[in-house]
Amino acid sequence: MYWGKRDEKTKNVKKSRRILLAMAIGFAVAMVAMAIAIYFGYAGAYDRGGSGRDVYLFGIAIYRLSLSKGRYIGRSIGPNMGMVCAIFMVLAVALEEIVHKFRKR
Repeated sequence: MYWGKRDEKTKNVKKSRRILLAMAIGFAVAMVAMAIAIYFGYAGAYDRGGSGRDVYLFGIAIYRLSLSKGRYIGRSIGPNMGMVCAIFMVLAVALEEIVHKFRKR
């Protein structure tokens, strides 16, 4: 009886670690994707000009650029960035679960 509970606890700990690792990877990928989008947003703003523009990632505005004294100043749109991170994290966890399920077979 004791050994069965211990094996179950070990399984739960391993699953928790897998999920946390997948969430961390999803967060990191989201940060990289947003950094790339912001970089191209700045590049596009300087190429096309204008008084301001928003940077979008998958149709969600994550960053706002405004022209001030010939330079673009950026402001993050925090709630939208959080939503993008959450989406990436959920996708990473779902992908991890699918891969784990197929590996187990």
